[in-house]
Amino acid sequence: MKESITIIGAGITGLASAYVLSPKYNVTIIARDLPGDLGTNWASPWAGAVFHPQSTKNKLHQQMQITCFKFYQQLAKSDPSSGVKVFPMTEYFDTESDDSKVWYKTLMPSYRIIPKSELPKGITFGIKYDSLGMNPEFLLPWLKKELDARGVKFIRKEVRSVEEVRGLTGARIVVNASGVGARELAGDEAVGPVRGQTMFVKTDFNELVMLEGTEYTYVIPRAGSGGVIMGGIKTDRLDAEVDTELRPDILRRVNRITGGAFEDVRISEVKDIVGFRPGRKGGLRVEREGDVVHAYGIEGAGYIYSFGVAERVKKLIQDGELKAKL
Repeated sequence: MKESITIIGAGITGLASAYVLSPKYNVTIIARDLPGDLGTNWASPWAGAVFHPQSTKNKLHQQMQITCFKFYQQLAKSDPSSGVKVFPMTEYFDTESDDSKVWYKTLMPSYRIIPKSELPKGITFGIKYDSLGMNPEFLLPWLKKELDARGVKFIRKEVRSVEEVRGLTGARIVVNASGVGARELAGDEAVGPVRGQTMFVKTDFNELVMLEGTEYTYVIPRAGSGGVIMGGIKTDRLDAEVDTELRPDILRRVNRITGGAFEDVRISEVKDIVGFRPGRKGGLRVEREGDVVHAYGIEGAGYIYSFGVAERVKKLIQDGELKAKL
């Protein structure tokens, strides 16, 4: 008989963990928000959701990103209905002069350095490669459908403790992928929401463009939605009210890195998006604590780490089983 595991949270990390664990375990997901919900109290439906490798010297974190990229790369080839699609990526920097810190130069297909003569004003370095955009509007329901077919159970409930979860499902192993909820569930005071504001603009623009350094600006095509997400803004505010004064600033920055591709956009016609990323001082936490495996604190990189985190969660569970047998 398969062992039962309960996952707290149905965001991209929780769903990915269920996808990886469900072939071997009986999996139940307990969550306040489920795929299809569009409330602002969870991040996954509102994420930019592009595979933009995160700068890190941590080899384990690099490997989790590699694992995740390979999963999405295969999914884009095998099932376009998932909302995962290959796009050309242009990545600009205004604080770097070479790719000595770019650990993913051998991972990303068609990687090349942009000649300095082709860089926009104020940009000091740039690279191009093929990457992936994930549209949460399609991907989250796609994952739920796959998990339903595998017999994964979904329970809509906001829980306050791991003990409450065990009382509901009887599972010994619990995966805590609760995002901001981990502040209460894990007693982790380093966890907190990080507010972001972006815009959806209808367009046929079909490239990923990012700028990092003194600012963080991006354009992310939404496969199947007829437009792009552009941003980005992080603030200390915790309300969900749209700050309309941010629109022209976002548009100005985006036009700078796209050669004025959106100069004809009317500010009054954009769709504002406000979401709260699950942040954590100290960053990602993926570790086992007794019979609880914690997987949270990814902030805005959930789609970049998700399936890599899920594989790490599985390893932590199986390592615990091996120790128990010994």
